Amino acid sequence: MDVDPAPFDQLREEPDVAPTEVPDLLERLAQVPDPRDPRGARHALAVVLTLAACAVLAGATSLLAVGEWIADAPPHMLDRLDVRSDPVLPQRLVPAETTVRRLLARIDGDALDQAVGGWLADRQPAGAGPRGLSVDGKSLRGAAKARGRKIHPLAAVEHTTGLVLAQLDVGEKTGETSRFQPLLDSVTDLAGTAVTSDALHTQREHAAHLLGRRAH
Repeated sequence: MDVDPAPFDQLREEPDVAPTEVPDLLERLAQVPDPRDPRGARHALAVVLTLAACAVLAGATSLLAVGEWIADAPPHMLDRLDVRSDPVLPQRLVPAETTVRRLLARIDGDALDQAVGGWLADRQPAGAGPRGLSVDGKSLRGAAKARGRKIHPLAAVEHTTGLVLAQLDVGEKTGETSRFQPLLDSVTDLAGTAVTSDALHTQREHAAHLLGRRAH
C-alpha cells in the first residue's frame, strides 16, 4: 500500500506545539466515562482516544487504517502520550485495531464531543473578546448507527476559526430544537458572543436562554 509521507511528517517534532497541549488533551479525554471493567483494561481510555485522533489527523479514513497507523506510531509520540512499556521487550504496548474498534463503539459520543470541544475552547487566546458562534445541524454522510439510523449532530462552530466548540447527537425521538440549549450549556463562556442559527431556532425560549447567558 502506497502511503503519502506528508501527513506523517506533520506529526513529527514541531517546535510551535506547546508542550502542555498534549497533557491538557489527555486530561480532557480522561473525563470521558470508560465503559470497560477496569480490571480488564490494558490501555488507558484517554491514550486510545488520542492515538485514534492522531491517526485521523494523519489521514486515516477507516478503523483499519487507524489501527495500522497506531501500530506504526512514531516512538516520540508514544513517549509523550506515556504509553506503557512492554515488561519484556524494549517497546511500548499499543492497542490493537480490534481494541480500538470495540472501544469506539461503546463510548459516550456526546461526552467525547464535550471533551474535545472543551479542549479546543482552552486553545482560545486569553481575553480574545466577543466572538460569533454558528449553531447548525447536519447529517453525516456515509455514517449510521444500528438499524441504519443516520447520525445527525448539532454543532456550535466559531465564526472566525471554524473550531467546533460543542457538538451533540440529535436522537431519533428528539429534534434540533430540544438540543439547542444543552449544546450551548457545554460552552463555558457565552458572554458577549453573537449566536447565529437558521430559522428553526428562532424561538422565545432560545432567545431567553441566550440573554440569560449574556449572549446576543
